[in-house]
Amino acid sequence: MISYITGDIFILTPPKQSLKAWIPFWDCVGILFEFQNSDVDEYEDWRLYWVAGITLLRTIGHVLAKSDSTTSEKHKTEIESLWDIWKTDRDENCIFWEFIEKERNNLLKTYTFGAKLAQDNRGYFVEFANGEDAFELFREAIYWWRHQLMTLEERV
Repeated sequence: MISYITGDIFILTPPKQSLKAWIPFWDCVGILFEFQNSDVDEYEDWRLYWVAGITLLRTIGHVLAKSDSTTSEKHKTEIESLWDIWKTDRDENCIFWEFIEKERNNLLKTYTFGAKLAQDNRGYFVEFANGEDAFELFREAIYWWRHQLMTLEERV
């Protein structure tokens, strides 16, 4: 298991939530709830939630960089430091670069979906061409963001 995937994402509430980036984060958690508790069917109604969810996952980073970084000099320094870490250690932060950033670019720049509806004898599901479960990657991305935001809250 990846180290930042701890505690139930729907139950564990971070003790400090002063950053504005928590707002789109919690919207992502709501979308994850929909993914986990709704049937995917042949009508592809999951796509609107997917576009919104991927956009919101990337929005968290934009809110950090454009809004939360203006809160104080300490906020700016710590947020820039986190971005530097994410850029330098792309392997450790591949969920951001290879999933959030890549799928957001697919959707918002060309409106192409990396995730596709598939079907087997168990029913419908959403996956990437390499067989990865798209909703599981979405879930992992939320855990990654929660870890990043909690780390930042401790530093500011």
